[in-house]
Parts: sequence; structure tokens; C-alpha cells
Amino acid sequence: MKPIERLHVYLQFRTISPHSFEKKIGLSNGYFSKQLRNLGSIGSDILIKIDHQYAELNILWVLTGQGEMLSPSLDTNNTIPLMQVDEYLNKYEVENKKMKVLESDLEKLNVVLKDKDKIISLYEVIANNKPVINPGKIEDSTGSFG
Repeated sequence: MKPIERLHVYLQFRTISPHSFEKKIGLSNGYFSKQLRNLGSIGSDILIKIDHQYAELNILWVLTGQGEMLSPSLDTNNTIPLMQVDEYLNKYEVENKKMKVLESDLEKLNVVLKDKDKIISLYEVIANNKPVINPGKIEDSTGSFG
């Protein structure tokens, strides 16, 4: 999982909309969604802003995936049990894998659909150019022999 995806997990976990996230750390509207869609990277200046605005988020976890999503030192009132965070992360990873399989299947189906459309087009061409059958010879509508 890339850092942009881990950041997305955190935002979903905390039910923070991409728009409010962008606004809070001073990003342009749509920046986060575009980076997520393209699995882009997060610059150090943005990571610093994220660290200042979302102190509970373990920035090492965002970068490497190591450790816990929430900084244990800041979660002193233990409002969210770590087990709940782990369950959420596991669920996200499973759903993300399913999504990637579905996207792959969709691409394959689109290829099959395009092939089907080509076959139908070829059948239509054949149907419109019905060959004229003479004894011993086949002549198509253009007058050429096959």
C-alpha cells in the first residue's frame, strides 16, 4: 500500500471528507482525490502540514506502513481501541484487493465487449454483401470471384 492509500485509510477511518482534509492543510480542491486516483506521491511539505494538523496520525505509518496508524502517545484517553483500528485496516486491505480484482475483470470484459462488437460489425458487412452463387463459382456483389 502506498502512502496516499494509507492516508486515505485514515481519512475514511475518521470520516474526514477529502474536501475538508484539503482545506485544513491548504491543498487545492481535488488535489487529494487526483493523487489517490493516480496513486501519486505525497511531498515532504504536505507531510509536514499533515503532521501539524493531524497530530494523532503516525506519520511514520503513513510513509512506511510500519507501526500503528494512530500515535500511541497521543491516544491517552484510548477513545479508539487499537483492535478496532487493526480490524478497520484489515477490512480496508481486503476490500482494496477485491476492488483491484473487479477493476481487472472490468477491463477484461471491456475487451470482450469490443471484440463482440467487431464480430457483429463483420457479420453485418457479410450480411450486406451476400455472395451470388453460380455453379462452381462464388461471386460477391463486387464482381470478383473467390
